[in-house]
Amino acid sequence: MKQISSIFFLMALFLFLLASCEDIYKPDLEIVPGILVVESQLTNDPAKNFVRLSKSNDFYNTNQQEKITGARVDLVQVTGTNIRPIETTYKSTENSAGNYIFQNTPVPGNRYKLRITVGNDIYESNLELMPPIPVIDSLYTRFKLERSYRTDASGPPTLVETPGQEIYIDAPITQALQYYRFNWRTVLQWTYYPVVLNGPSQPSYLGWLSRYQDGLFNLAGNKQFSVSSRVTKHPILSLPYNVEAYLDSSAQVGSGWIVILDQFGVSKDSYIYHENLNKQISAEGNLFDPLLAQVFGNFRCKNDDSKMVLGYFDLNSYRQHRYFLNLGTNEKSKVVKHQIKMYPDIPDRGFVRGIPPVFWETN
Repeated sequence: MKQISSIFFLMALFLFLLASCEDIYKPDLEIVPGILVVESQLTNDPAKNFVRLSKSNDFYNTNQQEKITGARVDLVQVTGTNIRPIETTYKSTENSAGNYIFQNTPVPGNRYKLRITVGNDIYESNLELMPPIPVIDSLYTRFKLERSYRTDASGPPTLVETPGQEIYIDAPITQALQYYRFNWRTVLQWTYYPVVLNGPSQPSYLGWLSRYQDGLFNLAGNKQFSVSSRVTKHPILSLPYNVEAYLDSSAQVGSGWIVILDQFGVSKDSYIYHENLNKQISAEGNLFDPLLAQVFGNFRCKNDDSKMVLGYFDLNSYRQHRYFLNLGTNEKSKVVKHQIKMYPDIPDRGFVRGIPPVFWETN
């Protein structure tokens, strides 16, 4: 009996210790003053340009970051020589809290830096050379069977196979431009034909809805120690044959995709910076996650080297491409593809009746 009592005691002690392990450990982290965070992108297209300033929160603070208003943000073009540089300054305007824009756009082949004055502190980026306007040699598709797992409360994960087409691009690599970043938006067109039992026929509904890239940055470029002159078969996104999951009703019929591809020409340093951000995003939730402060940008505080600043002055060249694709219904279908020459604005989603909108595409 004594032995049994000892066993129960040990079991109870084990369960107690096991339950204790469920407590979440929150170490005492030093709360540091808000660090300047710079989100910026400047291109040859004013619609894509922005500088956003905010302050970082401490580790456990889940509130929205404080926006920095009333700062002075200058785009500085540098000409001349390293010994005798000549600076031309373009001032920004603050169009909303913490958001700054420029009337002037940078020019490929010129050198620029970003200068930010907050209170008595002056922050300045590295001097960056704007790359040439990017191009792609071709855009094409290949069959892809995408595999994923779906989980629910009733059982183990279930394998889901989604057949469709993967979109790829080829692009040149030159001495002046060796790295790219891509961002996409797709517009799924759909048609609904009203059922009329009696009376005259009714005009059809023509609708559309958008999907946007999220997650990791889509990067392409010359690999280390590579002497390639092209980026080949670089994946952009996958499109499924079956679009019912995106539509509100089985009566709606998919009528093709508009693919809007934003292509940025970036520097090697920008490529490495976004590659490091990708590694951090991928590592989220792991024991030894890198901290955001470990992804070093290209800013420094000129009057106080001890002051940290997060972010990157991203000086990119830019071009947009648009394509229409009709995938058909399965692998045996012929993919219809053509490049779109007109670039009207397309609302996020909507529908019209009868007359197609100006951006509507057909085979």
